Amino acid sequence: MKKILKFSLVVAAVLTAMNVSASEKDFSLDVKKGEGKTVTFALNESNKVELSIYDLDNKLIHTENVNSKGSVNRTYDLKALPEGTYFLVAESDTKIAKYEISVIGKTAVLASSPVSEVYKPVFTNKNGLVSLSIFNLYKNPVSIKIYNQADEEVYTSPVLVDQNVEKVFDIKNLPYEKYTFVMTYGDKVFMETVSAKK
Repeated sequence: MKKILKFSLVVAAVLTAMNVSASEKDFSLDVKKGEGKTVTFALNESNKVELSIYDLDNKLIHTENVNSKGSVNRTYDLKALPEGTYFLVAESDTKIAKYEISVIGKTAVLASSPVSEVYKPVFTNKNGLVSLSIFNLYKNPVSIKIYNQADEEVYTSPVLVDQNVEKVFDIKNLPYEKYTFVMTYGDKVFMETVSAKK
């Protein structure tokens, strides 16, 4: 990331826009009424989801993996936690959703709407022709950078704010075998290393 090479990457817009809502194909979380310092929710359309609870300092308090088709009910007893704000993070292969938990006195309340929801980028690599799709639900600013194996930046995108970001990169004739894509949006950074020869 030290040296910027002025490479000519072939970048093209993908032919069709992504019309299918990613939320139709992934989990949803329905908050149920809890009692005292317990929070209860149902994880719907789940397949493989990691559930984690963090404090305000981003310290991990609890984590578990849920592998189930259909709906899964969960109840967390938070009586050991002091008053404060916590976050339940649900992460699947395609998205990350973050929900606020307020612990006040002898009660705990899980918000029914996520504080943030970010869809992960989707890559397809066909013989060095790399397709990148990002479902940018809240139209957050998206930046894409590409680095070669020598850690040199070879591409920087302009800031994109579309709901569907789709790009194609032709890396098959570039001098290095592997390239790392770094996508930043929705306060998350995603990295993917791809081979130009694949």
